Amino acid sequence: MTMVETVLGPVDSSELGVTLSHEHVLVDAGNDVRHYPWMFDLDATKRVLVAELQQAKDGGIDSIIDLSTPDLGRNVRFVQEVAREVGIHVVVATGIWRDVPRSFWGREPDEIADIFVREIEVGIDDTEIKAGAIKVANDMGGVTPEGELVLRGAARASIRTGCPISTHHWALEEVGRQQLAVFLDEGVPPHQVCIGHSADTDDVDYLEDLLKAGVYLSLDRYPGSASSSTPWETRNATVKALIERGWVERLMLGHDYAPRPVRAGVEASPMDPTRYLFLSQVAVPALQADGVTDEQIDMMRREVPRRFLTGEN
Repeated sequence: MTMVETVLGPVDSSELGVTLSHEHVLVDAGNDVRHYPWMFDLDATKRVLVAELQQAKDGGIDSIIDLSTPDLGRNVRFVQEVAREVGIHVVVATGIWRDVPRSFWGREPDEIADIFVREIEVGIDDTEIKAGAIKVANDMGGVTPEGELVLRGAARASIRTGCPISTHHWALEEVGRQQLAVFLDEGVPPHQVCIGHSADTDDVDYLEDLLKAGVYLSLDRYPGSASSSTPWETRNATVKALIERGWVERLMLGHDYAPRPVRAGVEASPMDPTRYLFLSQVAVPALQADGVTDEQIDMMRREVPRRFLTGEN
């Protein structure tokens, strides 16, 4: 029996089911909710989030990998409350996104690793909620000096704990190559790494180079985002091309959906249908119509995320 940490406690990996590889339950960039609470309606926020996750669950989604970090306003207690109402598995993350805090700039990688390890082994904040993944991010322009410190800290934490690393990367500049170089330099087993936002490019040769190194890919941001306008049809074509080259056992799918807190005094309602279901309702049926088998879909949506989260090669 292999267990995976979620906000509701550890679960047997066999219970994860259909899993979205790169999502968020709530993004609060700048931690505005904490600093300016009068600006937001958390009761309304919770109602919207519960409704959308309930839609997701009713639509066949069993688990979500929530890659929110402190610089994205991570709030694991709030996520726990939402997940408990819905009864959905939510794996949360330690790590740092693009906005590396200045306090990290002067830390050695081992010091950063100690922070991540504590959140993996003891708990996040003052809770017993443990991280099930390590999130790192390097965007346009590549790996900055402070970004490299975080990568190396994440690598050392992953080696010490076996916790997998999931990245945000700027695929159009092949930043995944830089991330992978740091991880390999640190000695991270490649199967403990997933390079995220990989569907932002249709350069299949580049993506296959990453796969040949032994990593997983998260093909997400369906149906497209403000920062990546690649349409979902192109993303599907990339997925299918990689499957045809024999890589289905290293591919995961997601949306990178990032709900925001509801502003005070603003009427808010859940997206209907929720973006968490775009793959299920649009992209996956299109893949199936294009010849991708049910078995291959299950591999990407069930088995690969399970293997990634449990450290299987």
